[in-house]
Order: sequence, then structure tokens, then C-alpha cells
Amino acid sequence: MKKIVLTLIVALSAVSTTNAQDVPKSNQIGWFITPEVGVMFLEDHVGNSVGASFGMKLWKNRLKIGINAYGRSGPINPKTFTVEAYNGQIYKGSSTLTLRADYGTIGLMIAPTFKVKNVEIDVPVSYGMGGGGFYLVGDDRNTPDGARVSEWENKLMNGEDAASGSWMEFGVRGFFPSKINGIQVGAGVHYSIVQGWKTYYDPSGEFYNNKLRASLFVNFGSY
Repeated sequence: MKKIVLTLIVALSAVSTTNAQDVPKSNQIGWFITPEVGVMFLEDHVGNSVGASFGMKLWKNRLKIGINAYGRSGPINPKTFTVEAYNGQIYKGSSTLTLRADYGTIGLMIAPTFKVKNVEIDVPVSYGMGGGGFYLVGDDRNTPDGARVSEWENKLMNGEDAASGSWMEFGVRGFFPSKINGIQVGAGVHYSIVQGWKTYYDPSGEFYNNKLRASLFVNFGSY
């Protein structure tokens, strides 16, 4: 993955050099950076996410290739979950654990792109890794013996407090022009699949699997 990121950085640097030489637009390689906020429609609640995609535009902006990543951290997702500790263990006087969840993805993205009048449409397909888990919250993070909270989480959830798995996502995004050249705003819908992500709280692995996601974003890039 590091080699891929370095390759994209080198390519984007080449774009700047090309622009400086005033090469005709039809021969240019473009670039894009698209930060986003989003929501994930999980089983019994809506989770918040933040992320970004970035990379290159090819073939007169008909194809985007880059990196896509997003995550839903605990601070922006106050929803809590309860589960009984493994093997009836007691933690601070109770066998019931109160947890929050976090999750993140990163992968390669390929997005065919076309225009309908002045609206740009792309169809991003991403493949990579997704990972995250469940963790103690509030005062429960102050462990009774001074050990790291991650050690207790591992013990209380039988070594399965977090996991990772393969991730794939399909989406459709619409980019609308703004009054500022090189900046667009837009929205998208996405369908996310994660395989092999199983945790103590969610042994079925379905917590993030086969879920819909929506995004709002600002796009910075060349035309």
C-alpha cells in the first residue's frame, strides 16, 4: 500500500510539471482530492463517518484511479453496546460490558466518469481492507490494576475485541459545479461489503457487512 501511495504522489507531482509546461488539456493527467462526511445505515442505528478519496484523472477525465478511505471513530459515534464478558469474568463489579465501536477502511478505487450536462457522475469501485472493533468507554477505561485498557479488552472479549477483513464498496456520486473554478460539491450512495470481520460482540460478522452508506463531499481537482 505504501508503494501505491508513493506512486500516486509522484504522479500528482508530474501533473503539476505538465501544467506548468502548458501541454494541451487533452493530453493532461488530472488530479482530485475529495474529503467527505457520511452516514452508515447499520442494523439499529445510523453511524457517522469521515473520509476522503484522492488520485488521478485519466483519458480526458473519463476515469479516476486513486485511494479511497473512510472511518467511523468513537468520538463521533456515541452509540453504546452491551455484552457479557467472556466466561463470566467480572470487571469493576459487573460481568456486563458497555462498549463503543470504531471502524475504518482503505483501498484502491477505480471510478468510470461521465457527464450529464454540467453534472459529473462517477461510479467508484473500491477494494481493500476494513478493520475495527469494540472498546470500553468512560470510567471503564481506567483499569483497576493500572494495566493498559487494551489488555483488559482483549481478556474480557477472549482476544476478539477487534478484527480486520477484506472490504469492497460500490457507489454512485454526483458532482455539481460551484462558482469557484476547480471546486465541486456533491453527494453519493454506496454499498459496502466486508468479509472475515468477526468480533466477540459480533461473531456473525454482519455488523458492517452488506450495508448502505451515504456521503456529502467537496471535490478539489483539475478539469
